[in-house]
Amino acid sequence: MKYRFIYIASLLIILSSCTYEFNINDVETKRKPVVFCMPNTLGDTTLIQVSQSITVNNKGINITAKPDISFKLNGEEKEIKYTDKATDLLPANSYYVLGKLKEGDKINLEASYPDMPIARSSTVIPQSFPLDKWDMILKDGSYGREIQFRISFTDNEETKDYYGMRIIRKTKTHYYGEADDEENIEGINLQLDEEPLLFNKVGFDEIFDITKTYYRDIYLWDDTMLNGKSYTLYPSTYYYENYNNNERIETIKFKIYLYRFSEEMYKYLKSVNDINNNELGEYGLAPIRSHYTNIENGIGLLGGCNIYETDWIDNLKEKRK
Repeated sequence: MKYRFIYIASLLIILSSCTYEFNINDVETKRKPVVFCMPNTLGDTTLIQVSQSITVNNKGINITAKPDISFKLNGEEKEIKYTDKATDLLPANSYYVLGKLKEGDKINLEASYPDMPIARSSTVIPQSFPLDKWDMILKDGSYGREIQFRISFTDNEETKDYYGMRIIRKTKTHYYGEADDEENIEGINLQLDEEPLLFNKVGFDEIFDITKTYYRDIYLWDDTMLNGKSYTLYPSTYYYENYNNNERIETIKFKIYLYRFSEEMYKYLKSVNDINNNELGEYGLAPIRSHYTNIENGIGLLGGCNIYETDWIDNLKEKRK
């Protein structure tokens, strides 16, 4: 059905194409500061990335001076540090602030270049994820054995809340002999067949069987369907047993991340997902979606996040009869 839809959409585009031309060199545009900062409760380093936008016709002066950045935490100016080399936590040519953040912290950020307006924004670190408990079980799935995660939480009826979930898998392989050990960590593309809060195909998505993807496997939802109630998530993934033979030992572990986003960060991540999933828009059958931004006089995002992180969780073992 999906391939038939693509064929029909492509035919419609060909039949409705036009040959009108315009010159982008005549478009009046100005460069703006581009600011991305996502302060959160995980770790003690807040990354700040500041650059300049490029105009559609590449006109304007490319300013080589470093930006002037102001980062205030609860009204107090914090020291801005800079690194020109990549580290385990930071990319090259980035700015950062040191210090642990907590629920309720307010951040005000400004960034500017000469002859550009001052870009500014603010955000607040939200409350912690309202986790009640989590668990894992082995179950029969459509294509074999599955691990099902069960994550229970209770929404706050008095506030508008924005949540997220990401589960990662670490596979470590130890080789007998001289070969070096290998370790691979990746986000899991979760199965949501039994998760109505996230698996909600409607409209064209249902008609054409379009499956949504989530940016970096971070699954998002707000509390519209919850309204202060308790709820249990039931995402699952294929089950792979730990492996051990004469050549190698392969062990698997999991880690669960649970997020509570500020409204700005949720809207930005949702806009990224909407763009990535806008298959109708690719064929001219839906409006083109744009990235959300909350940077005044600029482009980008300042959004807060409170993160819950489990320890590494051992893989489940199949009970032998």
